[in-house]
Order: sequence, then structure tokens, then C-alpha cells
Amino acid sequence: AVVSTQSGHYGRGLNIVRLCIVMSPVSAMRFIFLSIYLLHYVESRVFYVDQHQQLAGDGSWTRPFEKIADCVKQLSQPGDQCQIRAGVYHENIEITGLRGDADNPIVITGYNNERPVLDGMVEISPLGGEWNRSGEIYYGEISETIWQLFLGDQMMTNARWPNAKWSDKSLFNGHIWAGLAPGSEPGRIVNKGDSLKDTGLNMTDAVAVLNVGKWNTFVAKVGHHDPDKNFFTYDDTFGDYTITTDLSRYFLEDKLELLDAPEEWFFDKSSRVLSFIPPGDVDMSTAKLRGKVQSYAMTIADSSNVLFKNLDFFGTTLRAVSSGKEEHVDHLTFHSLNFNYPSYSKRMLGDIGLIEKTDIDGIYNRRDKSSWGSFTFFNNTFYGSDGIALAYHGRNNTVENNLFEFNDWTSANMLKYGGGMATIWSDSIWDSMTRNTLHYNGNGCGIRPGFVSSVTLNHISHQCWGFQQNDGAGIQLATRIQKDAHIDYNWIHDSPKWGIRFDGEPPRVGVNGSVTNNVVYRTNGIVTKGDSHETSNNLVYEKENGVKPDSEECSLCVWRTVRQNPVQINQHSTALNNIADAANGGAMWKNGKKVRVDGVVQLWPIAGAHVDNNLETENIRDILYDIDNQDFRPRGKKEAAAKGVGPYSVITARSEYWIPGRKLYKTSSPVPPNDSVTVAAGRRNALMWLNAYGCSIHRVYFGQNKTTVSTADEESPEFLGSVSSEVNVKFLRRSGIKVQAGEWYFWRVDAVTEDREVVKGDVWQFKAI
Repeated sequence: AVVSTQSGHYGRGLNIVRLCIVMSPVSAMRFIFLSIYLLHYVESRVFYVDQHQQLAGDGSWTRPFEKIADCVKQLSQPGDQCQIRAGVYHENIEITGLRGDADNPIVITGYNNERPVLDGMVEISPLGGEWNRSGEIYYGEISETIWQLFLGDQMMTNARWPNAKWSDKSLFNGHIWAGLAPGSEPGRIVNKGDSLKDTGLNMTDAVAVLNVGKWNTFVAKVGHHDPDKNFFTYDDTFGDYTITTDLSRYFLEDKLELLDAPEEWFFDKSSRVLSFIPPGDVDMSTAKLRGKVQSYAMTIADSSNVLFKNLDFFGTTLRAVSSGKEEHVDHLTFHSLNFNYPSYSKRMLGDIGLIEKTDIDGIYNRRDKSSWGSFTFFNNTFYGSDGIALAYHGRNNTVENNLFEFNDWTSANMLKYGGGMATIWSDSIWDSMTRNTLHYNGNGCGIRPGFVSSVTLNHISHQCWGFQQNDGAGIQLATRIQKDAHIDYNWIHDSPKWGIRFDGEPPRVGVNGSVTNNVVYRTNGIVTKGDSHETSNNLVYEKENGVKPDSEECSLCVWRTVRQNPVQINQHSTALNNIADAANGGAMWKNGKKVRVDGVVQLWPIAGAHVDNNLETENIRDILYDIDNQDFRPRGKKEAAAKGVGPYSVITARSEYWIPGRKLYKTSSPVPPNDSVTVAAGRRNALMWLNAYGCSIHRVYFGQNKTTVSTADEESPEFLGSVSSEVNVKFLRRSGIKVQAGEWYFWRVDAVTEDREVVKGDVWQFKAI
């Protein structure tokens, strides 16, 4: 199952997994499930699509259909396949009434290794033939109604204030947004400072994106603003909330007067005039403009046991809907799909409703969970979504080996004040969310799992990195979601938010959740509110700025009370074998104030009925091998090893060093990281990496010359040997190698398939100090 990468205009060259033949039993069963249709190839009917078809097609190889929709209409029995040739398809495809079998699904896929693109964009040109120009601004009437604009491969930014743009990702920077001053209240925003008044612009009818509800961000039209005033009003329809000015921010967009910077655009839907300022180096006589005119290329209804595979979506996405017992979706699998810029708001058109997102809904009767649909999301990429990247509703769902990058730069996903949203938002039960990678997503929360969920081996970094939304966490669970939830073996780091957070305050608290074997660093830490939770074998250290929490804070927070609320929590909780630079049960409160002795805030010890063998130390760098290079193994004869604390075992880590996140078709995630120049020479006794997906044989090469390491084979002196099964550790000193300070080193790990095909790895490098 080899899948090519998609690059150029319609993709970003994101790596797609290539599955090796040799697999663990669990991986093998999953692969068999996803590919079982091959066993029924003889019985299946296969229809083909090729957009270059000139004659009327019947779906045969020699006369393929021109449109995907025509192919889908022919799928009527288990095992039927629609195989789509490479090309760019702009269609509204209604998929309904498809019924595959569990072991013989209906398949809609790219042909062989080809990756067709479902495109929600159309080319834009002025009706007059040429763009008019006034200063920096180009403008002209167009025939299409668009709500997203691309110039070549580059997404343009809705005209806005304060300015920001997509190309440098400043769109994600909440510190650029305008601040709020005292006097702000629901329906009335008072700008901090005079920056709003200083624009000299009348902002009436602009669209305001308002992070004024802490973890809630709303969208409203500016009702009234005078150019010489520093406040504006809006129609507040967002429910019961209060505005805390120093925790709030906003920006304005979608008004012609705000068009003042390269890469910005504005579309007047009444006059149909498009105005834009291109980057300075663009030749508009040859530049290609494309606009979004479609939210969904595929709408799935009344279907079950259908596999969607090897498709790319650009500027559009898919959805699944369930309207009743006889018309619902179940057992849908989404395998190796690329979603590039899948969703975008219609704020430019004056539509301040929710963004039409990738949304798979298998619930038509909330009371009857046995009727809920089940879905699998395997090995997909989500890049550049405005709003939630993925939402789903069902039971027994699997979200595995997906990549989520640079999604949601407004976090404007709420119509009413409530519990908040996330990059991945689940309205489900019995989720399995494993080996996903989330990097540089904007929402305050990365993952909000459903009920009774398992969230394991995920790698979450830089969540809400620009602080565009207050509150949040890499993984966040509301009170009812915590029961029987398992948050295990995740890395979460470099975020201004909590790493892992269990919410709640008496009288509403969650119970019976577990947070175990996680590595959380340079975040606000781990906080478990509620009761009867287990918080064990975690490693937690440092705030986002890389310093230890101050004397009133904690990295590992198993609170005794929720601030001044006098009702005790975590009375029956367990906290064992954790490592943290600051671990406690929160501040003591009395009469609504923190208790101080000689000016020092008094802290409760870690709360719980069973609290034992936790290591609180400022010397984490001394007791672990090299935490600055993601080597969290305990050092022999040091306290962590002696006490048996933390997420890595001394014995297990000798052969298997667990590394979370998405697996690729080749080896990845080297430890020490590629290009590191801070590797401690005296402690670098081993190399670790993330094995290629499904492969169980890996060959290791190491040396001080990049070229010789790149070209080395099993006969070369750079070859250190092979490892098998789940082993992903190679000790250097066993090969007579001692890393020296001041030297550069290069290494490579190849994966080997059962038929002896070698999947060559990248050459990684590090410098020792």
C-alpha cells in the first residue's frame, strides 16, 4: 500500500504512510480491515473516473466516467469500487444509499498511487478583461461569489485591523490583536489605548472576532462606531458571560476601508467587486487568482461500510450526516486523505454563523448509543483549516496516525457561551485517539475527547502558540468526560496552555480518570480537578518560557480545592511515581484570600488518598539523560532511577524508547533531534527514533561524514547493525563509539520490508557539547 506524496499547488508535500508488510498483530489486523477489499477483487465491480475522458463514459477502463459523481452512482453492492485517476475535480458529490459489508466495503479511492484532487476553488478573472488599479490596490468585478482567495499558491488574508497575514503565520499571533480596556461589557468593546481611534476609520459594519468569553470566541457585526471614538457596540447574542478585560482580545475585518497591506483582500458581494493588494513581487499580468466557492465536495448520507482512500481535498472538504434510523451513517473509514485549507468562514460575505467544517455525524438518536455510527480516521493530514479541523459524533471511533498543522487562527467556533471547542472535537463515546501529531494549531485546546476515551501516544506541541484565546490545554476533559478516560504516553510541550487538564469545580466535578506516563514540559503543566483520579508516572516541568513555576504555582497540580471554593476535591485520588519541578495541591485559601505566612503563600501538599513516591526536584536535568533533546530516560545511580519514577523504565528503555506521534513510511522523530547543537557528549550513549509504520527491521548507520553516512550500506564501517521487532534503541558504546564534545555526528536509520525492500531514512545530524 504505497502512497505517493502530493506537492505543488494542491498540497504541501506532506508525507503519507507507506505500510510495510511486517507488522505487529494489532497493526496487521487494522491493515487487513482497511484493505480487505483486495481479497474480494474478483467479485467486485470496478468503475473508473478520468477527467480527461473525451467520450461519453460507462465506467470501464477504456471508457471511464468523466465525473466522480457518475461513478459513485454505480456503486450498489458490497465490494464495488470507484477508482479515480489523477486530476483536479470540481464537483458536488452526493453519496447516499451505499451499503458495503464489514469485510467487503464499498471503496472510493485514488487509482493505484495516483492522488486525485477534489477542488473547491475556481479561477478568478475580471469581467472587464484586466484588473483596474488604484495605488497598491487592484480591483474588478467578477462573476463568482467567493469567500476565500488564493494568489498562486498563497492564501490571501481578509482585510483586517490590526494587520496580520497567513504567509508568516502572524494570523495566529493573539498578541497582535487589539486589547480591551475597563468599561468593556457584553455588547460594548472599549479599546485598550487609542489605537482604534487613531485609525481614523469608521468600523461600523465591520466583522468583529471577539475572544471575550475566555475559552469562547464569538463573531459579531460592529453595530456602531464613530471614527473619533475608542469604543464600538455590537449585538450581543452569546448568552451569559462576563468580560475580563485583561484576558480578552479582538480584531476587525471584512470592510473595504481595512484594505491597506499586501496579501489582503476584500469582496463586496452586492457589487461583486473584488479588491486586493498582491505581494510586491507578483506580476499581475501572469498571476493566477482562485476563489473558494464550495464548502463540501462530498456529502455522505444513509451509508455504511464505505472506505474513502488516497484523495486530496483543496479548499473544500467532506461531511457525513444522519437524519434518522433509516438514513444514518456508520462504519465509514477515511484513510490517507489530505485536507488542505478544507474549511473557511464566510465572514467576508457577512455570514457570522459557524464555519462549515469537516464534520462526521453518526448520531440521530442521542439516547440510544447503540445506534450511533462508528468511524475510523487513519493517516490523514489537516492543514490550514479556518476553525475546527475535525469534528465527529458517534461511538467506538478511531483517530489514528493523523497530522494536524496550522489549523484555526481565530478559534471562533461558538455561537453561545459554553464549554469550548478544540482542534479535534469529539461528541462521542469510546474514542481511541492514538499516534496523532498536532503542531502549531491555534485553538486554546488541542484534543477534546468524548466519553470513556483512550488518548495515547499523541504528540502535541505549540498549541495556541500565539495566545489567540484564553484558557485551554493540549488535552482537555470536561467533568462528565473524565469518567474512565485514559490519558497515557503523550508528549505535550511548548504551549502557553495547560498540557493536560481535568476541569470542574464543586458541586460539579469529574471522577475516575487516569493521567499516566505522560511527558509535559514548557506548558502550564498537568492539573487534575475532581476525585478518584489516578495521576501517576508523569514527567512535568517548566513553564512555556523555560523556567520553573514560581512559588505560588505548580507543574504537577493535584489540587485540594479549586481556588477559594471550600469543598475539598481529590479526596480519593491517587498520585504515584511522578517527577516534577513543582508539585503541590494548590494554594490555601481563607475568607476568599490566599493564606500567607511572612508574605509567602502557603501551599497544600498533593491531594489524594494515596500519594507516594513522587519526586519533586529542581535537578531534572541531572537525573535524566538529556531532556533538552527529548531523552527522558532516567540516569543510572541517580534518584529517578533509584525510585523507579517517571514515564520511562530503566530496563525497558534499553531496547524500546516510546516516542509518540504519527508514524511515517520511513523512520522519523530522531532522538537527539535533527540539527540539535546542544547534545551532551558525556551522556549520549544511544540513538533512538520512531520506527517506520509497520516495519519491524531497521538498520542503523552512524559516522562523522554526512556523505559516507548517506551512501553507506551493510558492508560499510558506518553500519552499526540491525534491530528488530519494536526495538528502536541503538547503543553507541557497544559499538566502541564515544561521542566527543565539539564534534558533528551524522546518522541514518533505514526500514526493511519483509520482501527485503529498503526504505532509506533521512540523514540526521547533531553537534555534541
